[in-house]
Amino acid sequence: MKHLYLVLITILFIQSSYSQSEPILKIGLVADPQYADKPNNGIRHYKESLWKLKQAIDTFNCYQVDFVQNLGDIIDTEWRSFDSIIPLYDNLNPGIENYHLLGNHDFSVDSSELPNLLETLAMPHYYYSYEKKGWRFIVLDATDHSYFSNSLHNYTIKQVNFYFNRIKGKANNHSWNSAIGEKQQNWLKKELERAKFLNQDVIIFSHMPLRPLENPHNLWNDFEIIKIIENSSNVVAYINGHNHKGGYVYKNGTHYITISGMVDSMVSSYAILELFNRRLIVKGYGNQKDIMITPAGANW
Repeated sequence: MKHLYLVLITILFIQSSYSQSEPILKIGLVADPQYADKPNNGIRHYKESLWKLKQAIDTFNCYQVDFVQNLGDIIDTEWRSFDSIIPLYDNLNPGIENYHLLGNHDFSVDSSELPNLLETLAMPHYYYSYEKKGWRFIVLDATDHSYFSNSLHNYTIKQVNFYFNRIKGKANNHSWNSAIGEKQQNWLKKELERAKFLNQDVIIFSHMPLRPLENPHNLWNDFEIIKIIENSSNVVAYINGHNHKGGYVYKNGTHYITISGMVDSMVSSYAILELFNRRLIVKGYGNQKDIMITPAGANW
């Protein structure tokens, strides 16, 4: 009997060790390919994003990621750029889903084409969520209130000016940034409440960063979205693009991860995010650095 008990304990120990060594989910991350058929501009190699994305997709297939999340700015300019880069995602292995969100450069097209944007990117809405293995993933529309997207979102110029003018003198007071409006904020709060009710941990994807504060690339109303996120105990990470240099900040229980821009330099940049019970690992490729993330006091 004692021998059987020891055998059972050993089996449970092995199973526990295995569960800690194998990720719950593996997620392919791509930020800012900004593909365009045009000459380089400094470190931005627009044409090269085609082979860089092919390489990323080969890597995602090789490591059998569960899904791919794009973090915006698939193109740099012109609608025809979508025709060249979007079909590359068809090369993902069967069963690997692909999700998109909106970035500021995705609006650098003729305004008559904008009504086709969601369909082209196979997006169900400007902002949405999905669930995988007990986790909730929330996809925000960082382009909600902005000058570059307003021909599609169709707010009054007074509403857009409200967000822009109240941060005069701030580092992020640029017309190529934007704000998340009240309607989307209320939706986000409900999504977080629903996730908490279902005992789900949450990762939020968006195009524009929130931290560090006083970053030129941040949302105009970064402080409002930070408050919502950090008042919720189940948000593990906020992951974005837009700032091509990349970055990482841990603050008040949330990990803020900026994925480096693929378009910059002749070397590619993308990542695989591995989710474990008590930690995250960002495995970087090309310009993207590895990030080993432990709870460090976070509420998850």
